[in-house]
Amino acid sequence: MTASNPGDHERVARTRAPRAVLLSFLALISPSCVPHKLYNELPEQYLQQVAWDEAGTVPAHLAVIEFDDHGMFWKRDQLEDTIDLIRDANQAADDGTLVIIYIHGWKNNANPESSEGSLVRFRESVRNVAAQSPADRSFAADRVVGVFLGWRGRTSDIPLQEQFTFWDRRQAGERLASSHIQETLLRIMQITKDQPGSKCFIVGHSMGGLIVGKSVTSILTTLLLSQGDEGTQLPVDLVLLQNPAIDALSSWQTIDLLKRVNARVELRMPNGNGLPARGPLIASITSEADTATSRAYPFGRSIASFGTSFRRDHAPGEPSQRHLATHALGHVDSLTSHRAFLRDGEVVIEQIPGAFNDTPFWVIQVSKEISKDHGDVGNPIYGRLVEQLIELNDVYRTDLETW
Repeated sequence: MTASNPGDHERVARTRAPRAVLLSFLALISPSCVPHKLYNELPEQYLQQVAWDEAGTVPAHLAVIEFDDHGMFWKRDQLEDTIDLIRDANQAADDGTLVIIYIHGWKNNANPESSEGSLVRFRESVRNVAAQSPADRSFAADRVVGVFLGWRGRTSDIPLQEQFTFWDRRQAGERLASSHIQETLLRIMQITKDQPGSKCFIVGHSMGGLIVGKSVTSILTTLLLSQGDEGTQLPVDLVLLQNPAIDALSSWQTIDLLKRVNARVELRMPNGNGLPARGPLIASITSEADTATSRAYPFGRSIASFGTSFRRDHAPGEPSQRHLATHALGHVDSLTSHRAFLRDGEVVIEQIPGAFNDTPFWVIQVSKEISKDHGDVGNPIYGRLVEQLIELNDVYRTDLETW
């Protein structure tokens, strides 16, 4: 150990002062107008049937699990009851259960009374998935369970003020990608896969993509490094990050690991025979027209990282550590693996020739015709892109498991 120099403390204090002043200013002009609370306390609120066994319709349920600003359960019963719900669905299913886990992003929460909030839209999406005709379904399961993971992405109802909550809510998203969220994801994935043929998708939008990305990659890293020579069965079939507000630096580390161990995804039959998956395990989809992650994100991250030390030993032509840390994943060309666009009215996904990222973690940049802005992830054209990703991995085949 060496003795500290008083001047060092003064320099650190001067370095931190501008950031502290700015954050204090933003806090003053962005008061908390939306309460920090549990919205769905009773079982009849957080467990709902949204589609019934009718002609052409698959029975479907919606479950809600809520987390506070520090990533802790508001009510652990929500998770335990969700586990029971999926177990019951599996037992009643002949061809398995489709479980869709969704984490919303900025400016949203789990308020069921918000007529245009993510919870209402997700409920409708689950209902629409269940109501698809058999010919249009990209899945074979005869039960559907949607699991909505809610957090305090909205802290202000005042239009101008809520724009300044972006950086504070991103910090909250970082805190949420911790033990309780990871426990929730892993336990739901495991109970889903208890039934052969059941499929599990995880979707995160915006800061929800940050939470999903950091949580899932942590789980998958553990599985990857602990697997045997024959690989390991994965508890999830597809992870979608929609316009994710996740830094490129943490994603670069995941992609680097996948490259170093030559990770590949395989679809295996019960007899052990398998075939290479044509699609990704994780797909990060970012619109070229998403100004929230292309402009606001690097501005906020540059301020937040003021005074942070970064290495400068990157090779010529490679992005610096600072650049990766201050830019969102979808806007770093060196990590982009695919591009998606319209050709003659059809959605085309093309791999970038010679891309550094040749792993099952696809980083897809899409044209504005597919997604016109940060929140445009529910239009029919975007839906066709997602359907292609699902079909590439033959997720509709109940005799195949993801390894």
